[in-house]
Amino acid sequence: MSEITRYVKGLDPDRDAWLTNFFTENHLAYETFPDRVASPEQLKFIVHLEDEQIYYPCSDELFNAIIEKRADTVLTSAYIGIWTRLEKLVREVVTDPYKRQYLFSLLTIKYNHEISHKVQLPGRVEKRLLGIFTTISEIDRPLAVERELENRRAADFLQSEAFEQAFNSPEGLEITAETTLTDIDLQLHLLRLRRLLLLSSVRPIWRQDEPPAISSLEQVMNRPLETPEWLWICNWLRDVISGKRRPCILWVGGRSGEIVFDLAIMRIFMKIGIKVIMAVKQDFYYHRVSFVDLIEDPTLDELLEDADIIGDSKISKNELLRYLDSENRLLVISDGTREPFNPLLTSVTYARAFKEADLVVYRNPSGRENIFNHFQFTRDIVSIVPGDDGIIDMMLKPHHPKAIRFSRATLRHKAEALVDMVEREKVAGKTIMFYSAIVGSIPGQLKTAKEILNVFVEHLRSSLNDVVIINPGEHFVEGMDADDIMYMWEIFQRSGNIDIWRFQSVEDIVKSFELMGKKVPPEWTGKDATYSTGCTKEIEIAMQIQKQYPEMQLMGPPYEKFQRRKEYGVGKLYDRTLAGSE
Repeated sequence: MSEITRYVKGLDPDRDAWLTNFFTENHLAYETFPDRVASPEQLKFIVHLEDEQIYYPCSDELFNAIIEKRADTVLTSAYIGIWTRLEKLVREVVTDPYKRQYLFSLLTIKYNHEISHKVQLPGRVEKRLLGIFTTISEIDRPLAVERELENRRAADFLQSEAFEQAFNSPEGLEITAETTLTDIDLQLHLLRLRRLLLLSSVRPIWRQDEPPAISSLEQVMNRPLETPEWLWICNWLRDVISGKRRPCILWVGGRSGEIVFDLAIMRIFMKIGIKVIMAVKQDFYYHRVSFVDLIEDPTLDELLEDADIIGDSKISKNELLRYLDSENRLLVISDGTREPFNPLLTSVTYARAFKEADLVVYRNPSGRENIFNHFQFTRDIVSIVPGDDGIIDMMLKPHHPKAIRFSRATLRHKAEALVDMVEREKVAGKTIMFYSAIVGSIPGQLKTAKEILNVFVEHLRSSLNDVVIINPGEHFVEGMDADDIMYMWEIFQRSGNIDIWRFQSVEDIVKSFELMGKKVPPEWTGKDATYSTGCTKEIEIAMQIQKQYPEMQLMGPPYEKFQRRKEYGVGKLYDRTLAGSE
């Protein structure tokens, strides 16, 4: 793997400038587009990144070529593919000659502008052009008739008597004298899953008025699957059925027609006891199912009548957990994009769903180059896409070995252990102080923020007698993100054991730099806890707790100053102003 793949900043100013241009031109720089691009902490819900590692949503080969300014050939080929798809779309759905020509002329102007510098990623170019098309054409759900017809055909096939008879055939079961009921149970689920996966690649089922002959489909259904990826799935499900795990799957749905088979597969998982979250596209993307299709498409509306469709793009961790803890219902969300796979632009809800899942299944072939580059992810990913009719192509990308998942039980245990500790200290006559401070609210200053926090807490400990100061930074465990931290600390904070809740002030920060023998740098001048969305969440909790325990003392900036930032960050303590998403 080349050195450029693992890009190191600070070695070449010209190349660093071109790198910055790459991210800003593609609207992928968080610092420039904080209300469109995922924060570093949100990105880490999905991608496992080392310190200072730079993520890019494209293949390693394409990134290297762009950075080295030699991407003309590969980009030109990809751009031509985009224009071919777009031209076909316009001709198919725009019937008025004047509007069609107007769209072609406008899209040509925009297309030539976007591709001129050979730095735009194909997915970003296509997203922008599709946005122009859907806005200017004023066509409600382009290709909706075709997609709805394909879904209806697939649903009718799965409800047909011929399918039911073939699907429930015992052919393929292996039962011997040593076979247990658990073995049979596993075989039944795997046989049904295999048959549905294989059939989901037979496109004529939903592209023709009549499906292929059931005899030919039986041959497809009963083909063996012996790839390493399939065997991995079999072992994973064996653990589920044996009771070793009760996992959650994030299933990123496919195209129209295929999505009906996806839903049938998901129902199998749910019967086993697996929680399932299905994700679809936010906006129109050719034949991919989008969020509005879930409501407007009669077939999907019928198939999802008992599902929870979550329209909130910024659902909190606790809200998502409440959905997952409810009765065994299918959850349906949007990924927040109209691109194949781009973790930098996915919605908050999608990022949190990815983080809570144990396994992610992708049914999108065009996103593979972004999944199977050198980056590793926080969850196991299985890519399942159709090959030729009756053939499925599976690829597995195991999660990064250092990726850690903290269960709710683990986080609650940590919080309760801390509650027990402070209760013992209170019995001994000690006063309990909780210190809330900026941790990640200033981009690029995380290390300094932790240093400031630790230095000031030690100063307080040396200055105050019989006061136990809880410094959240000292209870951080590697792998935790702020979603985990906030979940854990809220349990402790609501326990009623805090005597003094102190929020970091400007004076605290000035004192910290003084103790370190440094002047306050510009990025820290005037900063206090009100600049942290985590602290903003905590002041609301503190105000609620003070109503229950009026004797609790609040110290720090006035409550009114916290109202400037109302959004709790995404797996982070980063600031973010409320605004629309891209």
